Amino acid sequence: MLPQDASRILEGLHPSLRAAAKNVLFHAFGAQGMPWGTPLADLEALSRQVALALQREILHAALQRQADSPLPDSLTSCPSCSGPVRLGDPQPHDLNTDAGPISWQEPTAYCPRCRRAFSPSSQEPGH
Repeated sequence: MLPQDASRILEGLHPSLRAAAKNVLFHAFGAQGMPWGTPLADLEALSRQVALALQREILHAALQRQADSPLPDSLTSCPSCSGPVRLGDPQPHDLNTDAGPISWQEPTAYCPRCRRAFSPSSQEPGH
């Protein structure tokens, strides 16, 4: 995705983000809303933590959804010998991001010709 696409996507998400903000505030403070006298600094701190949690959830959901989808033809051959691979059981994949650690189940593959296991998404034998 190019940076100009992000602006377009964000603009389209605005109604959903507004609804999500109202939902977060309802669950954080109840139907009565934020108590009078709540320092703005406290609300800013909460909103930063919510933003990071949302970022982690978006990353996890996107990566897991991609991992759960069928592999494109370009990823069903060995990166070393270009031979066909056998798909294996998904394995946990952990990654540290700017928003904190995330984890998802990554597809794996095995090349009978090279006798190498790899993750099709990384296209690096042995990883």
